[in-house]
Amino acid sequence: MRSQKALNGDHWKDWASVSCPTLLIRGTRSDELAADHAREMIARRAGHARLAELPAGHVVHHDAQAQFAATVRAFLSDSAEPGEFVRTA
Repeated sequence: MRSQKALNGDHWKDWASVSCPTLLIRGTRSDELAADHAREMIARRAGHARLAELPAGHVVHHDAQAQFAATVRAFLSDSAEPGEFVRTA
């Protein structure tokens, strides 16, 4: 864990410094981004980031193309409330 952190760095400060609305899309079958970690990312940017979880692996835009596109379109059209947890089955 420590070697992985040293390799990738601690990016919480970077994540928290983003000021624009942000959509985080996570594949529910991903081994790369745990659900708890994704939720913490959203919590640390409360009101400025949204989480969408789609039935896919890590490469969500490949595994769930139509749902990915619809989720991004909805975010860009601002159809969801800030901080809303979006789950697409």
